[in-house]
Amino acid sequence: MGLELAWSIGFATFMVAAMISDVQTRRIPNGLVLAGLAFALVLRATAGTAVIDGVIGAFLAFAIVLPLFALRALGGGDAKLIAALGAFTGPSGLLDVLLASAVAGGVLGVVVALRRGVLLPVVLGAKDLIAHGLSFGRSGERPTLDSRAAVTVPYGAAVATGSLFAWFVLLERAPW
Repeated sequence: MGLELAWSIGFATFMVAAMISDVQTRRIPNGLVLAGLAFALVLRATAGTAVIDGVIGAFLAFAIVLPLFALRALGGGDAKLIAALGAFTGPSGLLDVLLASAVAGGVLGVVVALRRGVLLPVVLGAKDLIAHGLSFGRSGERPTLDSRAAVTVPYGAAVATGSLFAWFVLLERAPW
């Protein structure tokens, strides 16, 4: 089996396992994230690609999502999953997978809000969130995952879906 195939199978297996775990339990186990991170870095070393690119990708991904975690807009498992994702992509593919994951998250959020019959309140609530952000916290409201009216989604599923789409469709320069 070629390294390219091993890389893609490993990545897909990791993402699908994270998605299943998040959908079933709303948790992404640390062991799974650490295994994915280790696999990405070991495969980079085996393939002769820059291991440092994997490390930089992981740190950069974590730095990007850390403010969302600190604001309680993203769970810890999701943040760690995205960091491990950065080890696979390195810095060069990170933006593609993050944007594709954000789009998948938005679609998932709309679907969940529709199924729960709360799409209109969610859309109207977004007005307060936008006002809060644009006014640097002087007006509006900043809901968190702990807010009573929060509509939460298993964001690991969105990360997995978006990153798999980006990996197999968008990325032109794979890390191998």
